[in-house]
Amino acid sequence: MDLVEAARVERSLKRWGQRLVKRLLTEDEAARLPPDPPARAAALALAIAGKEAASKAIGTGWSRGVRWRDVVVEPGPPPRVRLTGRAAEVARELGSSGATRARLERREGLVLGEVWLLS
Repeated sequence: MDLVEAARVERSLKRWGQRLVKRLLTEDEAARLPPDPPARAAALALAIAGKEAASKAIGTGWSRGVRWRDVVVEPGPPPRVRLTGRAAEVARELGSSGATRARLERREGLVLGEVWLLS
């Protein structure tokens, strides 16, 4: 599970712009971001919450070779979190098939991400 402050993501996006997006998202994820700044920040906050929750589910955070772009958040409904690359390998090492179940939602300035590994 992870909580992300939407305002913090909005500030980071204003400061770092496309550089931040390229670091965190795959090309496909970045292409799905809306152009409108508030909507773009909200979508990025959802992606960050999903990615952070997934990194916690596999127990690595952003270490052991797991990168931000190894976790792909696909908006729903329902939203999906797909593990690729090293994230998928680590999940399989834990006995998971690599499949996940996710819940992503916005609540009063916060974005909640929950990710479960499935067997």
